[in-house]
Amino acid sequence: MQRAESLDIDVSRRAILGTAVALAAASLTGRSHSASAAAALVWKKLDEGGGPAPRWDHILAYDENSKQLLVFGGRGADFAALGDTWLYDLVTGKWKAVESQGPDPRFGHAVAVDQSMGKLILFGGQSADLFFNDTWIFDFESEIWSSLEISSSPIPSPRYGLPAAINGEGNFVISHGFTFEGRFDDTWSLDLSTNTWTDVSPSDGASRPLKRCLHEMIWDRDSGRLLLYGGCSSGFGPCPQGDLWAFDPTSREWTELTPTNGPAPRSNPAWIYDKSAKRTLLIGGLTESGYMTDVWSGKFSDEGFDWEAQETASDAPSPRASHDIVLARGDIYLFGGSGDAGTTADLWKLSLQ
Repeated sequence: MQRAESLDIDVSRRAILGTAVALAAASLTGRSHSASAAAALVWKKLDEGGGPAPRWDHILAYDENSKQLLVFGGRGADFAALGDTWLYDLVTGKWKAVESQGPDPRFGHAVAVDQSMGKLILFGGQSADLFFNDTWIFDFESEIWSSLEISSSPIPSPRYGLPAAINGEGNFVISHGFTFEGRFDDTWSLDLSTNTWTDVSPSDGASRPLKRCLHEMIWDRDSGRLLLYGGCSSGFGPCPQGDLWAFDPTSREWTELTPTNGPAPRSNPAWIYDKSAKRTLLIGGLTESGYMTDVWSGKFSDEGFDWEAQETASDAPSPRASHDIVLARGDIYLFGGSGDAGTTADLWKLSLQ
C-alpha cells in the first residue's frame, strides 16, 4: 500500500521519471494482453469537501460492518509526516476526523483489517529520520486507537515502505521494507490471539524475493497464498521491479510467478484482491516512463498467472503513485497520492459491477 524512498532519492526519481508519462501507454502496448472485451470500467470522483488534507504514503482501509473508509497518516506536499485519522461514511458520503490519540505521525506504514474483529492493525513506518516497529490497533466500533503490547521477542526491526495482509489463519503478515541501513527480505507473522511475532522467512535466502521496499502484498484466499508484486531494489537489483511472487504460509516457501506479459515494472502502486471474481486488481504507480493510473486484472490460470489490462471510460484519476485503494461493497475506492499534478486529496470510486 504506499510508500516512498528516502527524501533525496525520491525527489530525484520523481524529477527524472515524472517527465515522460505520455510514453507509458505506448510502452505497455507491446507487453500486455489486449484490454478486456467487456464494458469499460467507470471512474467517478466523489465529494472531497471537509476531509483530509492532500497526502501521499498514507493508508486507506475499509470496515465492512460500519461501511466506513479510514485514512491515517502519510505525508503532505511539504514532505512532513502526518498523524491524523479520518473516517468516510459510504452511506452518507461525509468525512469526519477521529479524536482518539493514535500512533505518532508517520508514512510508509503497513496495515491490514481483520474484518471478523472489526479492527485495523498497523505496523512500522517512518517520520523524518526515525523508523518505527511498533504495532497499533484501531477499533472501528469505538473509534479508538490503542498500542498493542507484544508478549515476547523477537520482533521485526524498524522499517517503512512495506505492505501487510491478514492470511488464512487470521495472522497479520509483513514482508521486506527499508531503513537508511538498507533493504530487507524477511517475512514476519503476528498471531493476534497471543500478540506474538514469528519470523517465517525461508531459511534459504536465495529462495526469497530480492530485498526491496515500495512493493505491494495481498492475501489470495482461493490459492491460500500471499502474493507480492513490484517495488524498488536499489542497491540490490532493479528499481522499479515488475516481478510477482507467492508465499505459502504452511511450507514457508516463496515461488516466483512472474508471467511473460503484464504491467510495466513499478513502485508504489496499489493492489487489492477481489474475492467475488477471484482476481487481483492493480492500479497506478511509478514506472520508468512516469506516473500511471492504469488498471490491471491478474489471476491464476492453468498456465500460472495472467495479467490483463482493463479499459476505463470517461474521467479518471490523474497518474500517481503512493496512493491507496480498497475494495468496498463491490467497488474500488482510491484516495490521495502524488504525481505530476501534485499531491492530492481526491476520493474516487471505480465501479466493477
